Order: sequence, then structure tokens, then C-alpha cells
Amino acid sequence: MCSGLDAAGVAWTLDAHLVRGLDYYTRTTFEFTAAALDAASNGLGGGGRYDLLAEALGGPPTPGVGFGSGIERLLLTCDAEGVLPATARDAEVFVVDTTGGEVARDLVLALRRSGIRAARSYDRRSMKAQLKQADKSGAPVAVIVGPAELERGDVVLRDLAAGTQTTEPMAALLERAAADGAVRAAGT
Repeated sequence: MCSGLDAAGVAWTLDAHLVRGLDYYTRTTFEFTAAALDAASNGLGGGGRYDLLAEALGGPPTPGVGFGSGIERLLLTCDAEGVLPATARDAEVFVVDTTGGEVARDLVLALRRSGIRAARSYDRRSMKAQLKQADKSGAPVAVIVGPAELERGDVVLRDLAAGTQTTEPMAALLERAAADGAVRAAGT
């Protein structure tokens, strides 16, 4: 196996103490690691030979090899290595809804139908937590709906960079979004 890895130009390190956690492996186990992750949790996946497994389960002698990995760990590595860079500004608008979520659902749907990249929180977080998520989303504008705004039929538009905000009727926001294909806070 080592000479095959060498022939293929794959860098490897022999570790006689590698443990994969399953006792059905025979002769060879392996693990893939990523230098971009912390050493304590840099394993991307691993596996090994399990030549005696089929027999142990009552089947005929069947040599085999297998591996497993976790998609989350692979994606974390891609992020750490910049393999799949995210767009600089994925969302154009982030909807913050403290009325239960249905308003956010409907606003996001209407904004998306107007060609606007809209995002929202899906887990009934507090307004503070949703605004933090809005900041992390990269959206320049948050559309905020609380119980008082819902009762009046209004929304609050917050410029997330400047921290300024204005209030306007929700119907006017949606009409302008459909006409312009954009949502802007006051001064932007």
C-alpha cells in the first residue's frame, strides 16, 4: 500500500498507533486529515480493510475495504482552505420577525418573487439574536416586524452599517421592491 501511495504521489505518514474505533478492521486502517483545521479535530474521514467482517456476520470470506467521512467536517475544511468561497453579500435583505415567523415567511417570499435575495431566521430567536444573524448575513438592510408594526401594517427598515432606521407601510415596501427590485433603508 505504501509503495502504491508513493507511486501516486500521495503524501502519507505511518502511525502504528492509529485507532479507528471499530474492531473489525484488519491489517490496515487509514485516516485523512486537514492541516487547515485544529490538530485536535482535523480528521476528515478514515477507514480500513475489513477482510474478516463478512465471515463474522455469517457470510463467505469476502475481503473488503471501506471508509467514511462527515459532510460537515468536509465543508468546514473547504471554508478554512477557501475552496468554496462564499459570495461577499449573499443576502440583500434580512427579515427580522418577532411576531411568530409567519410574517417573515411571507415577506421573504414576496421579496424573492421581486428578485431580491432575502434571508431570515427560522428558529424564533429574540430580536437581538436575529439582528446579530442579520449582521453576519452580509445584508445591508434589515426589515424588522414586531407586534406593534404588524398591528399598524408597517415595517422598520434598518441600515445595518449605519444603524439608522425608518418606518414605512409594509405595502409600500413591497410595491417599491416589486417595481425597483431593491430594498433600501433611508440614506442608502
